[in-house]
Amino acid sequence: MKKVFLTVMVALFTMGAVAAQDLEKATEIYNNAAAAIESNKAEAINLFEQALEMAGTLGEEGAEIAAQCKGILPKLYISLGKELYQEKNIEEAVAKFRKAAEVGAAFGDADVVEEANGLIPQLLMADANGLLKDKNFEAAAAAYQKVIDADPTNGNAHLRKGQALSQLGKVDDAIKAFELASENGQEEQAAKQLSNLYVKKAVECQKAKDMKGALENAQKSTQYVDNANAQKIIGMSAMQLKQNKVAADAFEAYLAMNPNAITKDAGVVYNLGTALVALGENDKACGYFQKIAQDAKFGEGARYQITQLKCK
Repeated sequence: MKKVFLTVMVALFTMGAVAAQDLEKATEIYNNAAAAIESNKAEAINLFEQALEMAGTLGEEGAEIAAQCKGILPKLYISLGKELYQEKNIEEAVAKFRKAAEVGAAFGDADVVEEANGLIPQLLMADANGLLKDKNFEAAAAAYQKVIDADPTNGNAHLRKGQALSQLGKVDDAIKAFELASENGQEEQAAKQLSNLYVKKAVECQKAKDMKGALENAQKSTQYVDNANAQKIIGMSAMQLKQNKVAADAFEAYLAMNPNAITKDAGVVYNLGTALVALGENDKACGYFQKIAQDAKFGEGARYQITQLKCK
């Protein structure tokens, strides 16, 4: 680090005695600051700021010291922030990077401003990711919000905040977070999360005997990602609401996605046949009833339908 060596004796011939003493003192403080950089950056910053303040009162005679301080301080704040991060002192590290950006802007150091503004969201994101990995979901959600405050367009932060909120059971808040993630470059991942959340909401509605809510939420789930679970809920809810066309379409979509369900989930097949009968599609219904005619639970009802429909 360059030290400022001024010929104070020369200054004495051109300045008043008090001013010359101030210049000598400012030089001493600057040199002490330079010596402290390696051992104590916080103290070095304090001394450089003192030197800068004193030099600022000396006009042209203090210009060299002031310029040196302005060149060093923004970079020193960045360096101290990095040290604090290595010590896991995230909050203080972020504060130093913000100060670096502020001082850099004031002193015309565009490179430091760019670096500091880039480091802040990276640092906050790393902290939040660690909290999420440790399953500290409450703290993780708050940490991701700090990332978002620094950069509202960070889609990954919105996405992960939604994941943390989902784990906390804050479904509506998680949905808002995933919607923001989708708006900021995370469409595919957000769609998967939203689809899953709306299935969860649909299941909750089923348990509460709210078939209308179950149907609406399951349909929202398929708008993001079509999936077998949602289609089954749509089918069962629609049957309860006597929406036979909706039920039949959903059950057929479910079976198309999950062919093994024809033998393993005879209840769906039976309900599909029943919906088709209500729609007057008897031949199609016969085909489904015949598939489960020997099922232990639904076979008797299926055989009755086959008889009533005079299936071939």
